[in-house]
Amino acid sequence: MNNKSSGTGRVSLDGLFRQNIVLMSGLVTAPIIVAATTFERALILTLSFFLISYSSILICRFIPRKIVYTVRIICYVGVAAVMYVPTMLILNMLFPVTAQAVSIYIEILVVNSLILAKTESRFYLCAMREMAVDALIYILGYAIAAFAVGIIREFLAYGSLFGLRVCDAPMPAAKTPFFGFILLGILAAVCRGLTTRRRKRSKNSGVIRKGAE
Repeated sequence: MNNKSSGTGRVSLDGLFRQNIVLMSGLVTAPIIVAATTFERALILTLSFFLISYSSILICRFIPRKIVYTVRIICYVGVAAVMYVPTMLILNMLFPVTAQAVSIYIEILVVNSLILAKTESRFYLCAMREMAVDALIYILGYAIAAFAVGIIREFLAYGSLFGLRVCDAPMPAAKTPFFGFILLGILAAVCRGLTTRRRKRSKNSGVIRKGAE
């Protein structure tokens, strides 16, 4: 992993942008494309993603790696399914109406790629403390994508920001899944462009420093 040193405890911030699970990897996109039409809905998706994924990653860390890979994956899904129950109870208490409206997309998060793929390829290769921070950073990356889509669509589709009406709806069609797909694609392109530009700049500065030496 980039910017990670097991000896120094340094943790990579790749999960925020450079390896953002939504904008760069194109994973776990369906709930955001369809359900993230307001800030509140984006908040619900983020909280559910955090409660289901983060707790599952921490708990499943204790599953012995001697167990066959296929069985481990089934165990991961089982733990995530169990965590879905308290997650929905909490969300129904906090957002009784909206949580029910997006509940089907919260169910999808039980089998999200952060649990099924990143656990084996990244998180469980780190020390426990580094893994806990690294997984949290990936979840923050998901939150960035969800809130960006939710806030933009709320303003365009409803003319409001954070639940407060500010004007007439400029583009009511922004609440449709089709627009969500297009918007997420635009944000992904911007994220990739900025990441590539930063990478080239870092590479050029490294060449300049090497030449100066």
